[in-house]
Amino acid sequence: MADVNLPSRLSEENRGQLFLVTALAVAVMLVSLALVLNTAIYTENIATRTTDTQLDEAASSQRAAVTATGTILDAENRDGGGTDEIDSRFDSAVGNWSSTASTLEASNGFSVDVSYTGTNTPGLRIYQDDPSRNFTDNTPSSDWQVVNDGRVRGVWFNLSRADLATTESDAFEVRIKDESSDDDVEVKMYTDGTNVTVTVRNDTGLVGTCDVEPPTGDSLVVDVGNKVVGNQYCAPLEVAHDELDGDVDVHFDNPENATGTYELYATDDDDLDDLDDLLDGGEFASPGSGWPVRQDAIYDANVTFTFHASGATVVKEIRIAPGEL
Repeated sequence: MADVNLPSRLSEENRGQLFLVTALAVAVMLVSLALVLNTAIYTENIATRTTDTQLDEAASSQRAAVTATGTILDAENRDGGGTDEIDSRFDSAVGNWSSTASTLEASNGFSVDVSYTGTNTPGLRIYQDDPSRNFTDNTPSSDWQVVNDGRVRGVWFNLSRADLATTESDAFEVRIKDESSDDDVEVKMYTDGTNVTVTVRNDTGLVGTCDVEPPTGDSLVVDVGNKVVGNQYCAPLEVAHDELDGDVDVHFDNPENATGTYELYATDDDDLDDLDDLLDGGEFASPGSGWPVRQDAIYDANVTFTFHASGATVVKEIRIAPGEL
């Protein structure tokens, strides 16, 4: 019978060829797998970077919308009228701003829309617009209560450096008391002849001091609501936001030792139909008098912010209450 077994040499060659083919197949599989993984990683990185960029753009657009609508709200409040009239003007102005912002963002591949929801809280605007008058009330009395037990926002003063006291003990002081906790925050304003000095104290003592020279002329703005003195951030004013929560009383002490203009907004959550409970009407005069004035205003308003890009959509309802304590 013939031998059907291959010679050992041929058998070894076949096994070697089989091993070589298998090795090549495994190599091809490994290379293919590497390419797939690299592609997946690259795609994931690109997607992540795109998402982060779009979310950054959304956050930036939202901040711009909050700033713009806050500015619009107070501009419409300053134009006067009843709350319905202010409400209508605010709605129209927000729509105009949104259209302009949307056009600008479209060039960057984003869509932005800001619309007024129609929800607001009525309040009072309390202000003085005569820059040559001191900060006494309509009586006039030395120390007086500006707001009694209400929510407060947007407190700022435009001061004449030349008319400020030169010592802290005689300084004009804004004293704010938290009704729920009895915590006090005192903001005093005086001068050394060059700088306007703003000293902030709470129940534990001195929080800090900011010394700022008026950038131009003699006047300088102390913005308690936005924590700014002149054109500089004033960290001690943070305490007025951190330690005060809810309804507060606002007092002006030594008001005869400061001259200029000021503004603040207040509301009463407990009685929106009778906001005069926030103050004594005898302490205020009529608009245009130059003396302290109270007038109807919108304290806060809600807007809907919508941001859309190819990979991200953000929709949020935002309460607008600039400079709230």
